[in-house]
Amino acid sequence: MTVRHLRGQYKQSVLGYAWAFLNPLALMLTLSFVFSTLLRFESQGLPFPLFLLVGLLPWMFFANGVSSATDSVSGAMNLVTKVYFPREILPVAAINTKIVDLVFGLIILAGLMMVYNHPPTETVVWVPLLFAIQLIFTVGLSFPLAALNVYFHDVRYLVGVVLTLWFYLTPVIYPIDFVPSKYHFIFDINPNALLIDAYRRVILLDDSPAMDRLALGLGIAVGTFVVGYFLFKKMEAGFADRI
Repeated sequence: MTVRHLRGQYKQSVLGYAWAFLNPLALMLTLSFVFSTLLRFESQGLPFPLFLLVGLLPWMFFANGVSSATDSVSGAMNLVTKVYFPREILPVAAINTKIVDLVFGLIILAGLMMVYNHPPTETVVWVPLLFAIQLIFTVGLSFPLAALNVYFHDVRYLVGVVLTLWFYLTPVIYPIDFVPSKYHFIFDINPNALLIDAYRRVILLDDSPAMDRLALGLGIAVGTFVVGYFLFKKMEAGFADRI
């Protein structure tokens, strides 16, 4: 299913998989110009493009993964009604496709770290754990959205609006220290905020993630996965009737 998504993702596109490089690169350059030149956001003493890209890549994986997974079941109804297979494979495969895009983005990040002479340190070993938590959260959130989109096609549009708002409530273009303390509770319950802050710590600042915040992020991710999977399986029985 993942290979099927990969083949269809850039089908009939002239540039093909080059878009996996161009999308994060163009977004990074645009946001860097706006927020480091025009608005001059603080970047924790780091080069702003580097600071931005470390937050932008995991955010793009999450947002694109959720968007793609939301349409995964409704977009494969001809397959769902003809062949039996575990339906949860569809959103998982859609998210796996975005892992491939993320790998292309990491190549850009590696090149940028060389340009700024900012090599990673031993704290980078935390990255697989952080990504595992983010993956669990992304899959868990996508399960009920994919199921609901079969019943109500408005869900895909609602997801787009929510992700836009969520982007600005996540410290992608600004550091968490930029947020007034009275609003920190919003970011404490946002797993993406917790994880992006942790990614910057371990990749750029040679620091370990805060254990209490990491545990909170893991708890939210696992809870989301368990509830999301339960809801998906409850709605799965009615998929074939929605044609």
